[in-house]
Amino acid sequence: MIRVVVDANVLVSAAISVGPSHRIVSAAFIAEGVTAIVCPALLAEVSSVLNRPRIQKRLLADRAVAFLDDLVTLLDVVADPSSVEPETRDPKDDYLVALAAEHGVDFIVSGDKDLLEWEGQSPPVMAPAAFWNLLESAGR
Repeated sequence: MIRVVVDANVLVSAAISVGPSHRIVSAAFIAEGVTAIVCPALLAEVSSVLNRPRIQKRLLADRAVAFLDDLVTLLDVVADPSSVEPETRDPKDDYLVALAAEHGVDFIVSGDKDLLEWEGQSPPVMAPAAFWNLLESAGR
């Protein structure tokens, strides 16, 4: 079982497109060897982005609500990190690193340049396409 923290940008992309982000989240939804860890802060970030007017042009409000309900039901929802230390160049990303550390995940999946270029990657950060390739090569 591969455990991951999936960044909000990947979850939003999964809601509005059918690329690697969508395939990753679908794999987690249908339990193909991927457990995605989320927390209330991450779900709130996803909800906030899905409610932006430019996103709502691509995703109807009722579909956004259904997507969030699916996330809560099908992903592993845990408490927000108890302690968040400065780790990355963007302090808004630090809670993801703390979440990953608290739950012993194997990867953070993100399209965020600040995380992808973070020199202290622990756990490793992978772009959605690279993570999908890893899943495919592992036969998941």
